[in-house]
Amino acid sequence: MKRAIQTKISFDNFKRPRESILASSSTVNVSDRTPVQLPSTPALPPAPVGEEAVSEGDAASPPTAKDAGTTSDEDVNYDINNDWPDLWTAKQKEDFKCKNPWLGSKNKKMGCLVCSSVNSIGINKEQGVSLSREWMNFEIQVSGQGSRTTSLSVLRNKVRKHALSKAHTQAVNVAEQQDKAAIENAMEVMTESYMKETEAVFRTAYHIAKKNRPFSDHESLIELQELNGLKMGTILHSRYSATQIIQHVASEMQSKIVSNIIASSSKLAVLIDEASSLSHKAVMTVSIKASIQEESPEFIFIELVELENQRADGIEQALLTCLTNAGFTEEWLHENWVTFVSDGASVMLGKKSGVATRLTSRFPKLFVWHCMNHRLELAVSDAVDEVNSVNHFKTFIQKLYSVYSMSNKNERELKNAAAEVGSQLLRIGRILDVRWVASSFRTVRAVWTSLGALVQHFKNACCDETRSTKDRQMYRGLLDRVQSPEFICDLGLMYDTLHELSLLSQELQSRSITLLRAEHLLKRSIRVIQSFKESPGEKYSEALEAKKTGEYRSTTLKTMAKLRSINPGQFLQSLVNNLEKRLSFEDETIKDLSILDQSKWPSKPSIRHGEEQIKRLCKRFNLCTDQALNGMRDLLEQPTSEPKDLKPLMNCMKTFPVSTAECERNFSLMNNISSDKRAVLLISNISNLMMININGPPTSKFDPRKYTRTWLKSHRAASSVRSRQCSVKTPAESRSVWNIL
Repeated sequence: MKRAIQTKISFDNFKRPRESILASSSTVNVSDRTPVQLPSTPALPPAPVGEEAVSEGDAASPPTAKDAGTTSDEDVNYDINNDWPDLWTAKQKEDFKCKNPWLGSKNKKMGCLVCSSVNSIGINKEQGVSLSREWMNFEIQVSGQGSRTTSLSVLRNKVRKHALSKAHTQAVNVAEQQDKAAIENAMEVMTESYMKETEAVFRTAYHIAKKNRPFSDHESLIELQELNGLKMGTILHSRYSATQIIQHVASEMQSKIVSNIIASSSKLAVLIDEASSLSHKAVMTVSIKASIQEESPEFIFIELVELENQRADGIEQALLTCLTNAGFTEEWLHENWVTFVSDGASVMLGKKSGVATRLTSRFPKLFVWHCMNHRLELAVSDAVDEVNSVNHFKTFIQKLYSVYSMSNKNERELKNAAAEVGSQLLRIGRILDVRWVASSFRTVRAVWTSLGALVQHFKNACCDETRSTKDRQMYRGLLDRVQSPEFICDLGLMYDTLHELSLLSQELQSRSITLLRAEHLLKRSIRVIQSFKESPGEKYSEALEAKKTGEYRSTTLKTMAKLRSINPGQFLQSLVNNLEKRLSFEDETIKDLSILDQSKWPSKPSIRHGEEQIKRLCKRFNLCTDQALNGMRDLLEQPTSEPKDLKPLMNCMKTFPVSTAECERNFSLMNNISSDKRAVLLISNISNLMMININGPPTSKFDPRKYTRTWLKSHRAASSVRSRQCSVKTPAESRSVWNIL
């Protein structure tokens, strides 16, 4: 039997259980004003048997399908008022109506509506059980022989026998299953239509978050897609909806990530750093490093937290609250939180009441690590302070930066001078300031590369009569400095040294670097810098050669007696000493971890080599000792293998971050999001955008259905008709030229 679902139910009703929808009132408000009546099940006619109403003992009430008598006009055209057998009275028909709703009639003959509609009991069929053709084809009748009482009795027995038959019972079950499947299929079709429109809206909001676009772009993007023929629903088109959708997606992402980490008991590293937003609010970025699905550990952004105060107790409380809200319990953190990494600010690493000290008193096994990139900067800063001549060089480079960064005219003239002499021109920045050492190297390289253009510009400025005498004298002094062999030698020395330190700094910023690899790179860089004392680097050798010849790249060099050149031996030795002092790897845990470095093994290690170190590491970081020892022995026997039993300890070692470069990347993204025009963004909204931008997959791989399903539990779909509909905004201005364009 065909069952057409002709009622359009509001999608908001899908938030309730299906049973409550079917049992609800027959009037469903599809809109705020128009009530629509649900089609009710047509009542079946009475089927009394006998001269008087048949009692329950005479005819048993058969199993019935709730909607077994529900048929459309095109299915069965039975006149149930006129086609019943003549031997029944009207009272008998009415009384029997409620007891046997499955009975039907056609041409004064009786049949079963359920069996007729089912037609076959399918896989439920048992041996010797089949539907009666007479009941299916409405051929049940009473012979004309005998009295009326006898005929009624015969008919009553036929009805009772069919009602109690296995075939009829199974037909009722099949009808119920078909009705349920029809409703579910109709709901699935409606749900799929609603879901696609909601998913399209979600994908649009996700694109805005990934591309750092303002929330106000959401409405215009929706309008564009509708103009292209896509169905985008009627609501969730405003910037407020985009904000809520992005918040929901970010929250679900964080929940999924944290749940996976907790379920797998992955070891956890926490990195924090503080800064000020463009709106002058103190914020702290919280990132973690952990293994996802037992793969190699990776960095994950958790939240951008607004700080109520920047004292150690306030930062500690904000951090623990952030971890708790994300889903990490204190018991789980005691078992799996292995390391805490931050910069060297006193509020973070203060020995008496710093954040690290407070955390270790609460989590005794926590390993605290000072960012190696910050320690590298401190070592370079110490060396600069010890060698005064380096400060003179730094001051002169800062002067060059000021000349060209504060005057568009000077920058334009420098470009013309570079074109005049055919010299390459690079941007000159600051040197040895708050930026990391790689930035200082780029500035030194820019000066080295653009030296010819600088000389030509200073010469032109010295002879420019439009400038004041003071300015011309300034440019004369700058020219004398850049043409001196002392400056060329200092520039070459700083080029070679900062180049080596820049390579080290960039390696330490890598997301995949481990502590063992960082220690190896540090010691190698120290050896390279020490070698510069005996064998000068490439650029410094070129500068020494220019000093001997008195000419560098067609520029005649003139000695400045007052200029004090940098002492290479003193500067290099000071740099080496401070690197060894600041970037020490003398911690006991680091020494134990070094047992995993095969380059430090003896030529023929014992089968029990590193056993004590493995035991201490497993005890500190709550790992299985026997499993780790077995994996270590497998590695000793086959050094080229990757033992499965050693993987938990190896992943724990890889979890240790080397630097807080990830936090610096987070702040760079924060500044890109919170631009001058978006400075009023709430910190929570910035955090949601950062969560999607950093952790979310590309838009092409984003599956919005995972998030729309959870959204619809407490929000409305894009096609909901119970909400105020979004109207298309027409331009306030209308120009006649548009008519021809």
